[in-house]
Amino acid sequence: MTKLIKKVKILLCNLNKNTSVKNYYHILGLSFESNPEQQLIEAAYKALVKLYHPDLYKGDRKSLKRKITEINEAHEILSNSLKKEQYDLKLKKFKIEKSFDFFDDEFEDKDLFNNKYIDEDWEIALLVYPELEKVKYTLSKYSQKLSFQFQFYLLETKEFDKIEKISHKFIDAFLERKFGTSFEIKTLSKILIEKGLNKNAKYLNKLIKVLGSKSEKRIIKTFFRQFPDLDELVSKEMKLHISHAVSSNYLDKNQNIIVIFLALLLVIFIFFIVQG
Repeated sequence: MTKLIKKVKILLCNLNKNTSVKNYYHILGLSFESNPEQQLIEAAYKALVKLYHPDLYKGDRKSLKRKITEINEAHEILSNSLKKEQYDLKLKKFKIEKSFDFFDDEFEDKDLFNNKYIDEDWEIALLVYPELEKVKYTLSKYSQKLSFQFQFYLLETKEFDKIEKISHKFIDAFLERKFGTSFEIKTLSKILIEKGLNKNAKYLNKLIKVLGSKSEKRIIKTFFRQFPDLDELVSKEMKLHISHAVSSNYLDKNQNIIVIFLALLLVIFIFFIVQG
């Protein structure tokens, strides 16, 4: 195991030399694959600005300056429709040429934040939506930064009626940033993190850094070979997650077809009324 980890570190050093395109979506905590709307980009940006306020962020000034510079740079590109269009093409081309969809350097977010920070607005939100506490706790299993970003995003947008949907968006963007775009690998990593199996998730992260998530079948096979005790426990849950996702997608597609069909019937009905 130790020899494998050393080999992974050496390969990572060589890999990092070849990655030259910043993923501005990831910097803002978003997913490029989901094609976020401008409203979401703006809200995510404002949430991060609040997140890296000196009252909350406990890192050194140099790190703070670097973070704010990156966030502003990402916002400048993604908030400008022309620059965003050019950047999206560049990022897409880079991913195709490199056959690689993974960008983040570390599995664990090392940014430090004030755990005792109190937001009066959030306390009021908790009175109305007590379930927010549980959702934020789940997000904190991924990273402290993610839980705070979720909090500030909701306070910015007031979309408290979409708590589950928004939390899923942030989790999916986090998993894409750390584990790539493979649905099966993101499902596996989600289960590991939410079960508190961070060491195992970190190992999976290392495999993906070297191979990219497109080698998903071999990666998953190797992972369970290294951790056979998790095979039965996690594999069953993975199948349930994947089955549920497939069913949801199937229902969504059928709903869209029904809506289109009803719209066509309405148009035909109106046409005959007008003709009559």
